[in-house]
Formats: sequence, C-alpha cells, structure tokens
Amino acid sequence: MPVSQPSFRAKQNGFSLIEMIVVIVVLALALTGVTLVINETVKQSPKPLIQTRAMELAQTYLDEILPKRFDELSGQGGLPRCDSTDNAAQVCSNTLANEEGGNRLLFDDVDDYNGLDNQPPVLASGATPSNFDNYRVQVTVAYAGADLGLANRTAKRITVTITTPLGTALPVSAYRVNF
Repeated sequence: MPVSQPSFRAKQNGFSLIEMIVVIVVLALALTGVTLVINETVKQSPKPLIQTRAMELAQTYLDEILPKRFDELSGQGGLPRCDSTDNAAQVCSNTLANEEGGNRLLFDDVDDYNGLDNQPPVLASGATPSNFDNYRVQVTVAYAGADLGLANRTAKRITVTITTPLGTALPVSAYRVNF
C-alpha cells in the first residue's frame, strides 16, 4: 500500500491585499470626516467668548445711559415730566439731539447718546477698556412709545449695537420711559 504524503495546503487565515486596501480607504474617509468636524469646532470656539464680551460691553453702555434724564427739558429724577398735563411741565424737545457736543462727561439725558460711535469703545470716564480694541459701539435713540402701547413720545428706545472683531453686529435695546 502506498504511503500518502501529507497535504501542505493548510487553510490560511488573514486578510487579502484587496481587503486591506478597502479597510485603509474606509478608515481614511472616516478620519477625514472626523478631522473636518474637529477643525470646524476649533474655528467656532472663540465665538461664544467674543459674544459674551460684546454683551458685557453693551451692558456697560446701557448702565451709563439709562439713569440719565429722559429729555433735556425733564427735571432731575424725571419730575416734572416734559409733555405732561402739569402746568409747570415743559414741552419735550422735538429732536433727539446731542445738546452737549461730543463731551461725554456733560451728557445729561439719553438724547445726548444718539449717534455715538466709538471704535475702540470709550467709557464715560474717557478710559479705553483693555482687550476691546477691535470692537465698535454705536448708539441710536428713537421715540418708541408705540412699541409699548403708549403715546409715541412717552418712551425712547436706546439701541446699543456692538460690532465684534469677527464683523458680527449685535444690537441690544432698552426702553427709557418719560416718568
């Protein structure tokens, strides 16, 4: 009886070259997608900080403006009110004008801030806050009593628009009522 030779063709385990190429291509595509997401996240990361700083700046300006008198002809503390039915009251100014010129130390009513445009921002004291060099602050004042269901000249809307270093304009508004 002949002696049989053992077969050397054992079953091989592993990956073929084609399977390896497919795995490499799939991994490359997945890593590219992950890298794009991480890159976009890193690019967007300063936006919340910049917007928070812009809101702080807007609040600083509103904190300066809102305590001022409603109108040049209003009494200190709001009494007597201009345009009131009280015989001693005076008529409110017809224009939202800055009667004090450009000197912020003399601003005594909200109208004086109408048209204010600072880049970089300047505090009421004349100091420039640090780290705000690339921000711009613009202030507009408009009669807006109708927005609140009142006679139009009984309220003013003060809008402080902060333009960030990224070029985004963020408007913040508050109302000052004639009281």
